[in-house]
Amino acid sequence: MGSAQTSQQESQSGPLGRLTKKRPVITFALLAYLLGWGMATPRVLSWLGVISFQVPDWWIAASFYAPCVAALCVQWLGQRNLRVCRLYGSSGRLGLGLFVGAVLILIGNAVIPGLLAQKDPLHTLNWRIFLSIAAYRFSVAEFISPVGEEIGWRGFALPRLQAKCGPVWASVLVGLMWAGFMLPALALVQMWSAAAIVVYAVNLIALSVEMTYAANLSGQSIIVAVMMHALASSQSSYLMRGLIAHSYPRANWQQIWAVSNLVVPALLLIATRGRLGATQEEISAVH
Repeated sequence: MGSAQTSQQESQSGPLGRLTKKRPVITFALLAYLLGWGMATPRVLSWLGVISFQVPDWWIAASFYAPCVAALCVQWLGQRNLRVCRLYGSSGRLGLGLFVGAVLILIGNAVIPGLLAQKDPLHTLNWRIFLSIAAYRFSVAEFISPVGEEIGWRGFALPRLQAKCGPVWASVLVGLMWAGFMLPALALVQMWSAAAIVVYAVNLIALSVEMTYAANLSGQSIIVAVMMHALASSQSSYLMRGLIAHSYPRANWQQIWAVSNLVVPALLLIATRGRLGATQEEISAVH
């Protein structure tokens, strides 16, 4: 009786509904790319001089919500609900995730690169910048894009990939999806070289490992993912400029800086033996 009812529901859902049930993450990624790249196309064509239309800023901001829209569509088609992410489980775990996430971003993306890539870092780096609220430059605008992206990347895709292939490979795959989503802007608008794009992708994978760990500590809270994304974006400009303003870079400092971003993720993988803060129950559970 139960199997017959299930078969009837699957037949009524159509081929797209069956695909979203069997391959939800693949369907999500394809739809996110289709929406995101499609919305980015007018900006790319304008930048290349093919069209004269000036793409408004609100359109660019809206394109970052393609992962969110894709997640909602896949969840509705496959499960007939819109539960794509978890706000938080408990206030204690949320606080732990927020604290650990902020520390990981500041150490992994600022402190360690500064120590390794600059000469005489203990004396030339402006360590007091970490105590300056103005250096973080948080505003409502800083959270607009991360909300749209993280509902898809860490809210929808990460728990499902973690249940399939574990925290490490889930972090790598989400990082690759994240980098691929940004490819048109990097390659065709900002005109980055292939080498620079590869380094960027590796750094996003490293950041993805850190975000997986903090998200697992918080019980997969989307709040933690959004905060870490926003902090990583904001500190890479304002805070870092203040930190290294009066220091002297080493030879090949750019390569050292890129490699140094892998230190914290590597330590996390070793310390947690690849579990990245996830319990077996949490790995198996998909909300």
